[in-house]
Amino acid sequence: MRLTLLPLASLLVSCFIMMLGNGLINILLPVRMDLESMGTDTIGLVLSLYFVGMLAGGLYARQLIRRAGHIRMFAGCLAIAAVSVLLCSLYTDAALWGAMRVVIGFCNACAYCAMESWLNESASKSNRGRVLAFYQVVMLVGLFMGQFLLNLAAPTETTLFVLGGILLTASVIPVVLSRQSGPALAEVATMSLKTLYQRSPLGVVSCFMAGVVYSALFNMLPLFARYYGITDSRLPLYMGAAIMGGFLLQFPVGYLTDRFDRRSVLLVVLLISCISGLSVTGLASAGQFWLTCAATAVTAGIISCFYPISIAEAFDKLRTNEMVAAMGCLILAFSLGGILGPYAASLVMGVAGYGALFVFLAVGQLLLAAFVVYRMRARKALPVEEQEQVSVHTGAAPMMPDRDPRTDFIESPGELSEEARIASEVAETDPGAAIKLARAVAMAGSEHSAEITTAVASVEQIDPLRFYQVLLDAVPEQALEITIAIVRAQPNRAYALVSRLAREMPERVVEIAAEIGREMPDLRLEMARVAIESAPESAIAVAEYYARVLAEEHQSVRPADREDDNSEQSAAELVSEISELAPEQAAEVAATFAEAMPEVAEVLAEELDNTPAGR
Repeated sequence: MRLTLLPLASLLVSCFIMMLGNGLINILLPVRMDLESMGTDTIGLVLSLYFVGMLAGGLYARQLIRRAGHIRMFAGCLAIAAVSVLLCSLYTDAALWGAMRVVIGFCNACAYCAMESWLNESASKSNRGRVLAFYQVVMLVGLFMGQFLLNLAAPTETTLFVLGGILLTASVIPVVLSRQSGPALAEVATMSLKTLYQRSPLGVVSCFMAGVVYSALFNMLPLFARYYGITDSRLPLYMGAAIMGGFLLQFPVGYLTDRFDRRSVLLVVLLISCISGLSVTGLASAGQFWLTCAATAVTAGIISCFYPISIAEAFDKLRTNEMVAAMGCLILAFSLGGILGPYAASLVMGVAGYGALFVFLAVGQLLLAAFVVYRMRARKALPVEEQEQVSVHTGAAPMMPDRDPRTDFIESPGELSEEARIASEVAETDPGAAIKLARAVAMAGSEHSAEITTAVASVEQIDPLRFYQVLLDAVPEQALEITIAIVRAQPNRAYALVSRLAREMPERVVEIAAEIGREMPDLRLEMARVAIESAPESAIAVAEYYARVLAEEHQSVRPADREDDNSEQSAAELVSEISELAPEQAAEVAATFAEAMPEVAEVLAEELDNTPAGR
C-alpha cells in the first residue's frame, strides 16, 4: 500500500491544502454574512449556489480535461477559485458572493475529477477501495482542520478571505511540480433519472433527501451556533465535531447496514437522528456546549451516512455494468437536493427562528422514513448476504461516477515506457533488430522485459511464432511470462503459440495454458484443447482447474448480475470440449464439474449425452 501511495504524495498534499482552504471558506462565509446583517433567506440562497456549481462542474469537467489536460485544468480551476475568494474580500455584496459560490463549486468539482482520475490510474483492482478511502480521509482531515483557521483573524476583516485564496493557490504547487502526467479519461455511459427511479425508487429518493439535509445542516449550522452563543474559538470546535461525527459514524452505521436489512437499519438511524437533532436546540439553550457538540456529532454523523447508504441501496438493484451510469444519476439527485437544502432551511429559520434548523432536518428525515416504510411494504427485502456493501463517501465531495470501488474496474492502459516505445519503433523499421533487442532485454532480466515483448509482438511486421521461438530458446525459464506477453499482443495466435510450447516444453504446457485461461476467459476452450492434446493424461487435472475457477466466479456473481452470468454455459462448453478430446474420461470430467457446480449438473448430463462417449 505504501508503494502505491508514495507516487501520489504530491497529489494528496495538494488535496489536503485545497480542503484546508475550502474548510475555512465554508465556515467564514455564513459567519461573515450574518455579521453583515444579511437576511437568512439571502444567506441560504448564496450557500445553495455552491451545489449549482458542483452540478455544472460534474457535467463539464471531463470536457475541460480533454481540452486542457489534467494538470492545466486542475491549476486553472483552483486559480480561478482563489481569484473569486479574493474578490469577496473587496466587496460585501450578496450577488458577488453568490457568484463566487457557483465558481468555487464548479472549480472544486473539476479538481475532484482530476484528482480521482490520478488515483484511479495509480490503483489496482485489489487496492482501489483502500486508495480511495485514504483519499477521503485526507479530504475530511483537511476540511476539519480548516475550521480552526477561523481563529486566526476576525471574520469582519479581509485577512481570512486572503488566507483562503492563498491556500487554494498553494494547493496547485505540489501537483504542477510533480513528474506525473494525467491519465486518459474513459467514456462514461449515462442513465436517465427516471430509469434509475424505476429500478431503485428508494435509492434515488434517499439520495435526494441526503443532499437536502446534508447541505442544510453543514451550511446553516454556523448561523445556528452563533445564535446560541457558540462563537469565537468554540465555533470551530463545534463545526469540527459535526465534521468528525460525519466521518466516524460511517463505519458503525455501514457495518450495521451490511449485516442487517439495509432498509430497517436506515429507518432506525433516521429516528435516532431526529431525536438527537431535536435535543440539540434544548442543549444549546441550556448552555451545555459539550453535550451540544456530542448530539450534533451524532446527528451530523447519521445524516452523512444517508448518501453512501442510498448508493448501496441503488446498487443492490443494478448490474455491475450499469453502476457507473447510475452513479452519475445519484450525484445529480444529491446535487439537486444540495441546491434546495440551504435555501429551504433558511426560509424556515427566517420564519421560526434559527433554532428551527433541526426541526427542518427532523421533518426531512421523517419524510424519508415514511418513504422507507412504504418501500419496505412494496418490495421484499434482499437477503442480507446478497446486499451490496456500503463504501465510505463524503457529501462534501461526491465521487465521480467511475471512481466508486464497487463499479467495474477498467485497468488504465497508461503510456508505454520509453524502452517499450523505442522497441516498438525499431520493430516497425527493422523487425530483426527489434527481436534481438527484446531477447537481450529478457536475458538481462529487465523489469521492462514483458512490456517490451508485448510492444514488439504487437507490431504487424513481427512474426509472433518466430519471435516466440527466439525468446524460448534464449530464456526458457521465462516461458510463462513470455507466452502471456505475446498472447496479450496476439490473442488470435494463442493456440498456435501454446502448441509450439507443447513441442518445446511439454512438461509446462498444462500450467501455462491454465494461467492464460485464467487471465483471458475467452481463450479457455482453446487452452483446454491444446493442454489435453499435448498431454491426454491431464484431462482430469484440466477439468478440476477450470471447474474450480468457474465455481469461484459463479459464487462471486452479484444477484443483479445473474441474468448475464454465463458460467453455466462455459462449464457445459468445457465439458463438451474435454470429453471429445478424452472420451474415455468423459464421465469423470462431467462429475468433476458437477461436484464443483451442483446447479449445472442437469445441464452437464445433457451435454454428456451429446458427446461421442455419451452416445
